[in-house]
Amino acid sequence: MNFLKIETIDQNNFSPFGDIIDKKSSSKQISINQGTTKRYSEISKLNLNEKNGDSFVSIFSGKPRPFPIEIKILEKHPLATQTFLPIQNFDWLIVVAQEENNMPSLNTLRCFKVNSEMGVTYKTNTWHHPLLVIKNQDFWVIDRINNFEKNNENLEEFYFDVKDYVYIDLNV
Repeated sequence: MNFLKIETIDQNNFSPFGDIIDKKSSSKQISINQGTTKRYSEISKLNLNEKNGDSFVSIFSGKPRPFPIEIKILEKHPLATQTFLPIQNFDWLIVVAQEENNMPSLNTLRCFKVNSEMGVTYKTNTWHHPLLVIKNQDFWVIDRINNFEKNNENLEEFYFDVKDYVYIDLNV
């Protein structure tokens, strides 16, 4: 089996794929609400309204996959960003890859462990694995929805050949 190394995420190593959402990522901090609140502003730019899309907040409820986790699919959203903000205080995993010729470049696959206090925004067109959680976990998700499209124009999926499957194990 080919195992994917789990890396600790930070804005430098994740920047090709998107933004980390946490207070440290804000370059603009403002005192608001009569000085009782600090606003950590403009952390992650969103792109949600292409081709008549609407911006929505949803909740995704993730269930853990059996270990070792089999990585055999990636997806991307060519029209919009997608933001995940954990509701519970559990660390979680993401797998991303760079694009080459409109396909994910499998030799650029990376796995990141995301601190429970961080969210992420995937850039438009970023190849990533569907939600990966270690425990049952809910997420606020901010993304583009267009209920009038015949086909989901904002979702492309790539399925690996069996020989290209990679695995994630927390103990490796």
